[in-house]
Amino acid sequence: MSSDPITPKPLRDLHGRGMNTLSEVYQLPADPAEFNRLDLQHRIWLKLMKGPVPFSEQMLDDLLREREGYQPAILDLGRGSGIWSIEMAERFPHAKVVGFDLVESQPPALPNNCTFLTGDLTRGLQPLYGQFDLVHLRLVMLHIKGKEVKEAALKEAVSCLRPGGIIVILDHDECFTDENREPLRPAKDGIDSDNSQRSWASRFWKEVFDRKDDGDITEGEHIRSRLIEDDRIDKDSVQNKIFHMPMGWDGGDPVEGAEIGKMSFINFWDIHRAIKPALLARGFAPETIDDWTSKADQEISGTPRKFFWPIRGTWARRM
Repeated sequence: MSSDPITPKPLRDLHGRGMNTLSEVYQLPADPAEFNRLDLQHRIWLKLMKGPVPFSEQMLDDLLREREGYQPAILDLGRGSGIWSIEMAERFPHAKVVGFDLVESQPPALPNNCTFLTGDLTRGLQPLYGQFDLVHLRLVMLHIKGKEVKEAALKEAVSCLRPGGIIVILDHDECFTDENREPLRPAKDGIDSDNSQRSWASRFWKEVFDRKDDGDITEGEHIRSRLIEDDRIDKDSVQNKIFHMPMGWDGGDPVEGAEIGKMSFINFWDIHRAIKPALLARGFAPETIDDWTSKADQEISGTPRKFFWPIRGTWARRM
């Protein structure tokens, strides 16, 4: 079975589901089924982080506290279904909340203090510069291709902060880990390949993000490094925290673990199918993709091996 791509095809011609109309960088659908999956994913992250952000509730409440003559403001870049934006608007009714995304969507009812905007982060955010106390990006940066484009997008996001405001970037690392939280590099094709310390789920995402070899796989430190290099950021404020999402098992957490593991399996089972057209568009044969998917599905079920997918939260304050 060959894993070499054949002639690429336009993604929108292959998906059979709604796609955003501004960019093909984001390879997942943009339709009600996908929004339902994103809502499930949101609940996983809330449980895993024990809140809407990776830092403390006290720090969040202090940042967005109600003050006379001052309206705190929140920008959710890559809002998806909008559930994070809406919940933050409900929690902080005195704050202004803006949800920004490639996809134009409008829930039946938005809180009065919440607005949705449509646009492409990679094309600039000048109208939003200097207006927000909290800028939030969840699973956005990993979809942006190209080092220069990624760095420019991060600078645009920082530009939207007010002095003293905090930027939060949340992404998956691209390597799954074993139950001891040791990274598992992508599995290799071929009956003679030793994949005992490798992962087909890592391999699946290696192909999705078009990494050329194991050395291309990222573990998130690049975001922290870029923030430290930005002279607008207080370098002492840059923080990084890793949360380990159990896939199909409880992850050793007797309270929330089993539910998180079950939801994670459902979430990634859906993603594996939703992303297939992106691999077809790159020219991979359907049987090759189905083989990778089947092997990745087995891993995320929690049997016979136990896996985590690390989530990396990075945050920093603008001076």
